[in-house]
Amino acid sequence: MKHNYFVLWCLSLISFLPVHSQIVNEGVLKIDSSTTVYFGDEYTNQSSGSHNNEGDLHLNNNFINNGATVSAAGTTYFNSSDLDIQNISGTSSSINFNNLEVNLSSVNKKGLSVADHFGLTVSNILSLVNGDLRLVGDAQLLQTHSGVNANPLGSGKLLIDQQGIASPYGFNYWSSPVNIGGTHSLTGGLFDGTDASINPFSPTQVSFSSAGSFNGIPSIVDGGGNVTTPLSINRRWLYKHYQPTSWAQIDETTNLSTGLGFTMKGTNTGDAEQNYVFKGDPNNGNYQVSVNTGEYLLLGNPYPSAIDATLFITANLTLFDALYFWVDGGTTSHYTSNYLGGYAIRNLAAGTPPSVPAPLISGLGDAGSVIPPTQYIDVAQGFFIEAKANGNVTLDNSQRVIRTAGSGSVNFYRTLEENSTVRIGYEDPEGFHRQLALVFMPNSPTDMNYNPGYDALMIDPRDDELFFIIENDLDKKYVIQGVGAFDDLVEIPLGLIMTEAGTHTIMLDAVENFDSPVYIKDVVLNMTYNLTEGNFIPAVPLGSYLDRFKLVFQPQTLNTDVFLENDTKVYYSSNNIIIKNPNSLHIDKVSILNELGQVIQTKIFGTNDNKILIPFNQTEGLYLINLESEGSISSFKILKY
Repeated sequence: MKHNYFVLWCLSLISFLPVHSQIVNEGVLKIDSSTTVYFGDEYTNQSSGSHNNEGDLHLNNNFINNGATVSAAGTTYFNSSDLDIQNISGTSSSINFNNLEVNLSSVNKKGLSVADHFGLTVSNILSLVNGDLRLVGDAQLLQTHSGVNANPLGSGKLLIDQQGIASPYGFNYWSSPVNIGGTHSLTGGLFDGTDASINPFSPTQVSFSSAGSFNGIPSIVDGGGNVTTPLSINRRWLYKHYQPTSWAQIDETTNLSTGLGFTMKGTNTGDAEQNYVFKGDPNNGNYQVSVNTGEYLLLGNPYPSAIDATLFITANLTLFDALYFWVDGGTTSHYTSNYLGGYAIRNLAAGTPPSVPAPLISGLGDAGSVIPPTQYIDVAQGFFIEAKANGNVTLDNSQRVIRTAGSGSVNFYRTLEENSTVRIGYEDPEGFHRQLALVFMPNSPTDMNYNPGYDALMIDPRDDELFFIIENDLDKKYVIQGVGAFDDLVEIPLGLIMTEAGTHTIMLDAVENFDSPVYIKDVVLNMTYNLTEGNFIPAVPLGSYLDRFKLVFQPQTLNTDVFLENDTKVYYSSNNIIIKNPNSLHIDKVSILNELGQVIQTKIFGTNDNKILIPFNQTEGLYLINLESEGSISSFKILKY
């Protein structure tokens, strides 16, 4: 074959710098189709550079990308005969290829390393002929073609880091981003990542035990940080949740289909997190998981890149409408009764954190350690769905995105600018904090009724809970409600269940793109409490309140028009409630209610007297006086002190 060297440049030339053994592009480099180019030295695409390969580019050294890369055709080959490891790095944190092949021929070849926080996009085929592809730290791999996986099998594998909980008591829900012969097992697929920074291509296979303490065991390392004894995972906590719908224990040899999730506890490492390495063929293309109505299934992100939860839910909206992510809240025991975790929830409207001890909750990600799940599902993240119908859950490359921690999209959440979100918090006497999200979505098909994909149920309600009630369905507890455009006259029904003595508090956690005051309305007392100014502590007995409280956006004004027009006044004095009725309005009935909404006195008069005295010997406090006159009911507040 004849090898042509065809390069088109503008703005400035490619520089060949023999002193530093570098090739530097500071302008526009284009390799036309049917053209083959060889770079022997390290290649840098500067921040001013534009790299466009539509032919075949063979790299014998590293690729440093600080600028833009595009590739509509052709193949880029990393096939060094001199280096054991070739590197992709740079300040742009992203790089794009049409086809990519790794085929090193050096004596001690290891493979191609992609720098931490880097996004590697391959439009079509990834071929690991000879040498591995190592995604370091938070680096991700995205393949964008449609259809099934077209990657050929080679001797090379993908290695990708993921961080799990350090505590031996806390669960992670995982889903493998790689496969071994079409499925995944922990043996051969999961490795100790404790020394990944110094041994990125040669991690040690994790070990497994059934120790009576039920704890995992951290790695033992030598003075140089190399793993000498790998971490040990306790088999006791390895489970899947699939048809039939119950927990089923697995072990390190169990083969799991792509897209299924599994549980695993931490290793008790002294590090902030435990690093693991998944190793195998990269998952890519279309996958399906069958579901049946009413089942809870533990699934997960099967790709070595993030997936967009909005795209994933929308594609499967007839089968499920929310994702549930387990989050540990600081559990210090293996007894399930002592678990402090809960399920964070994500749907098309918003995300909410789990109900965990209050100090961990963060409304906007500026405090605490547990924040609502983002629109993007991280690599290897497992989650539950509740199936609404029979069918096949579909995962494909169109749902994939590159969202690394370095890009800032994993560690904070955002809402669309046209949406407005009100986050209401509730804390029970034990200090568990539940957050509800009400989202006003003017450009979405939402209203006050149940909206699939925009309204999400709790799947882990505690004994004490605050929740939305939709369509007066009192058996369902909603934690996210998406409605139409904001209207300050709207009233959102709330359910409140209190079983434990102590202080129950309702508060305003946060608002996003929203500047109106927020109130809790007590329907019985006909009163509102401004959450924007302070917390609300319900002064009601323990019990279930499914029709008493509402979330509103205007203060309650008492209906006193009829009586005000007649200069009627109600007040307390000298152990009497005094009603002054100067215009002799006909008063049919007087009802007296306490702060709990309980009627404690009723007087039926049918009188036009100018002054009415009602003996009143109740304890000090706030009371509501309802006057009825010719079909009109008006309310007055009095304070006995």
